[in-house]
This record gives sequence, structure tokens and C-alpha cells, in this order.
Amino acid sequence: MIPIVFVVLALSLSSTLACAQQAKTPAPAETGAVVVATIAGQPITVDELEKEVGSRLVTLRQQIYQVQSEAIREIAFRRQLERAAAAAGVSVEQLMQREVTAKVSPPSEEEVAQVVQQYRSRLPADEEQAKTVVLQGLTQQRLQQREAAYREELLAGVELRILLEPPRASVRLAGHEPARGPAEAPVTVVEFSDFQCPFCARSQAVLQQIQGTYGDKVRLVFKHLPLDMHKDARQAAEASLCAADQGKFWELHDWMFANINQLAKPQLIAQATALGLDVDRFTRCLTEGEKADEVNADMMTARELGITGTPAFVVNGRMVMGAQPFEAFKEVIDDEIARASAAARR
Repeated sequence: MIPIVFVVLALSLSSTLACAQQAKTPAPAETGAVVVATIAGQPITVDELEKEVGSRLVTLRQQIYQVQSEAIREIAFRRQLERAAAAAGVSVEQLMQREVTAKVSPPSEEEVAQVVQQYRSRLPADEEQAKTVVLQGLTQQRLQQREAAYREELLAGVELRILLEPPRASVRLAGHEPARGPAEAPVTVVEFSDFQCPFCARSQAVLQQIQGTYGDKVRLVFKHLPLDMHKDARQAAEASLCAADQGKFWELHDWMFANINQLAKPQLIAQATALGLDVDRFTRCLTEGEKADEVNADMMTARELGITGTPAFVVNGRMVMGAQPFEAFKEVIDDEIARASAAARR
């Protein structure tokens, strides 16, 4: 849940921008420009403000959009629940009892005992109290899982389209970034990553699943964000681009993520040899820092977007932060494909 102070701040800013046109403009500005402040009689416009703070507000706006989307789904679920209850001639409470509570079987004594043993140090010392805590926890977990499944069942038969426009960040692409998938794909996933980040390494399986699921509908673009805490990450980033010059970016990329603790320069050169690269050319590229500017440019792009950690993903301008499961990407990608299809029909 978003802290209420952030929501209030965002709504206050939105209100300020929306009402600025109605306020008396104390200084001239470009035609159609919205003035939000003046300094020495000169206007500061909403466009200037957006350039200054827009990237820093992307994450907050995404959180607000997420809250609004979840609220829409909750309203949709309640409406479907009321329709289903009316059709069955029962109250909403009775329907939930029948479809959720009654369909949850209690945990067995063996299951409770197993969990008590697994988490013994975190539970009350008294054996019976520990069993009660575990029993309540397992039961609540099963109730939540069944309710989530019932929500999906009720909403599966209806088309729910969220028409809110999601907040989008503009990612500056140079055009020569390593990429997988066609340039005309309706969805582009830009990954900001660090070759020594374990969470980035874990995310590679999810990205492979995205490719396998969506095929040519998704383009994956790789950008570098080596973190200071990882001593070989910067060197690995440059090495990957040196390999890219010889058509072996993805081969070295895959090896480095599988060996995140073996990225010292001699190991990188040894792997370049194993991949059949021109080792002298690769070594010269890495030693002379030929790719430093490209890595710096990627890092600058990340800062412009307010991205400070890895992995971070931008899906058609929509932020997906951290090592998220496939389902988190699927929700955004499916929505983007649906939006693209709807736009093509118009």
C-alpha cells in the first residue's frame, strides 16, 4: 500500500497543474503553456517542471495507477459477486460461505506438525500454542488462495478493460543496444541490469519465459547499470559490448549471468577465447576502455528515469521494478498487446 502522504503529495501536484490554467497568469508565456510559478516576473511552465521532476515521479505515478487499477478490479469483483448471488437467490455473504469458506479443507495434523517443526524457533515455546498459531495461519492462507481463485472464476466470463492510461517513461535508446526480437514488436521490454547482481541473474529465466510465451510480439533491449557495490560489474558491462562488436554479446551475457562471481579480467578473457572471439581485439577493447562511453550513456539514462537499483525494466514506458515473477510482466504485456490491438482497430 502507498503511504498516504505520497498519494496526497501526488494528488496535490496534479491538482496544482490542472488548476494552473484557471489561475491568473502574472507573466507572459508561450501560447498554451501552463504557468505554475514565476521568478522575477518570468514564468516557470508545467513543461519545465515536468522535465525537472518527471522522471522522479514515474515510480510514484505507477504506484498510484496500480492502486487505482486494483480498486477497479475490486469494484468489478463486487459487481460480479452481487450478480452471482442474485442469480443464486442468496446473499453475498452466503455465496462467499458456499464458494470460499466451505471449499477450504482444514490442514491435517501432519501438515501442522511439519510446519511447527520447520519454524520452531519462531513460534511460541508451548507446543499447543505453536500448533494453534500454525493452524490459524495455514487456514487463513488457504482461505485467501480460494478467494483469489474464486475472483478469477467470476471475472473470467466477462471482459474487464481498464481504460486508465498508465504512466509512461520515455527511454532514450541509441539504436545500437543489444536486443532480441523484432523492432516492430508491439511491446518493448528495456532491461537495466548488472552482471554481478544475483537478482538480475535470477530474472533471466523470467525473460526467457517471456520470449517463449510471446515470441515476436516482444522485443527485449539490454542496457547497463553496473552498481558500485559490485567490483567487477563495470568491467563486465564493457566486456559484453566488446563481445557485441564480434557478434557474441548474448553468448557472453549468458555466461556472465551464470558465473556472476567469476568476472575478473583474466576470466573474461578466458571466456572470450572459449567463445572463439578475436582475443587480441577483445582484450584491447576492454583494456583501453573503448566501451566506457556507451556504459556511461546507459547509466545516465537510468538516472534520468530515477532508476537506482537493478534489475529494473521499462515495458513500453511502464516501470516494472525488481526481480518480479513472470505473472507481473504478463499482466503488463497482455495489457499493452490489448491496447495495441484496440488502437489498430480504431
